[in-house]
Amino acid sequence: MRTYDLVIVGAGAAGILCAINADKNNINNVLLIEKDPILGGALTLGDYNISKNKNITGKEYKKELLKKLDNCKNVEIQLSTMVLKIDDNNEIICTSEKNGIEKINGKNIILANGAKEGSRKAVTMVGDRCSGILTLSMAKKIFNMDKIIPGKNILIYGNATLYMLENDLKKHNVNVVGIITKDNSKETFNLTDNIYESYDITSIQGNGRLECVTLSNNKKTIKVDCDTLIFANPMLSDGLVAMRSNINLNPETTGPLVNENFMTSRETIFGCGNGIYIHNCIENIEKECINIINNIK
Repeated sequence: MRTYDLVIVGAGAAGILCAINADKNNINNVLLIEKDPILGGALTLGDYNISKNKNITGKEYKKELLKKLDNCKNVEIQLSTMVLKIDDNNEIICTSEKNGIEKINGKNIILANGAKEGSRKAVTMVGDRCSGILTLSMAKKIFNMDKIIPGKNILIYGNATLYMLENDLKKHNVNVVGIITKDNSKETFNLTDNIYESYDITSIQGNGRLECVTLSNNKKTIKVDCDTLIFANPMLSDGLVAMRSNINLNPETTGPLVNENFMTSRETIFGCGNGIYIHNCIENIEKECINIINNIK
């Protein structure tokens, strides 16, 4: 079994920052594990500003991070590897096509799993099972493909993460037929004049492909023609590995609960980044990753 002084689970912004700072602090044996075949996590598709002090997109920030990571001599990287859980003796159980199911031991472990999209459980809708219903992240992946768009006439449910999709929608001149908002926020980035405040989706119709969505509130029911429905729900911390590893979760964020030193309910296992709560800017994650490495002995 391979043993490391520090194992970092997740190679998005937080995971890479922890690896860079660990190398600076002379932690000699570091493993960075990522489930995807590339580094960067959400930064990879981030064409929006992630900073409060300067204008830098996630993609631009990723380039800067990878240059710094390339100069780290003590960091080993393992891609396309899914971490399943952490046993009581700090043995990380993970799986990959290359190595199958294996165990890796970490003297210290950082969970930097990042975030996931909120579910659609708040939306009770009936109707046809048809294509054209997407999460925001899936829509971004489609926009990132050459000469492909997710749809021509798009209805968007929610605006919590709409900023992530703003540039794609405007760049490809897509027709946004409407945006359904559930709170007092009116930030819709001038994507459409059709704002359906306090409406719910009650039904969807489509023969193979989405054709129409029925919206209702206490006073009115309307039908909106569209070929695509995108859910822009709030992001939630990804606490799946923590839950499987008997680590206490924060019910408000769904990520692992950490103390002032970013330690979870299990000693030598820490959490940081969007994996513990959703951060507003990259500067907060940078400070957090410096602190967490300083707290690791």
